[in-house]
Amino acid sequence: MAVNIGYNGKVMVGAATVAEIDQWSVDADAKLLDTTKFGDTWESKTPGLKSWSGKASGRWDMSDTTGQKALQDALLGGTSVTLKLYTNDTNYYSGTALVKAIGTKAAAGGLVDVDFSFEGTGALSMT
Repeated sequence: MAVNIGYNGKVMVGAATVAEIDQWSVDADAKLLDTTKFGDTWESKTPGLKSWSGKASGRWDMSDTTGQKALQDALLGGTSVTLKLYTNDTNYYSGTALVKAIGTKAAAGGLVDVDFSFEGTGALSMT
């Protein structure tokens, strides 16, 4: 089994790598619809609609106009972005998403951090 090392990851918006990101996550979900009928003694299910969402975190850098600022502008403008979340140099999740939230945190003894949350609109694929 091949092992992937986290430092080979990256987040891209369109063709631009988002600067200063050091962590991302993606969650895919399928609704399970109950098909149990009277007389059954076990529940039965069938897959329904699927969805996905995720987060990206790192250090705040709004001079990154094609990455972090583009994500902020998408949130403020209500527009979608095309995301690629790389696990290594060749494999990544991709899909179109809406930026749901941006959280910024500053501490006197630390750096300014940023968290981006997004929700997919349409299919998530893995390459």
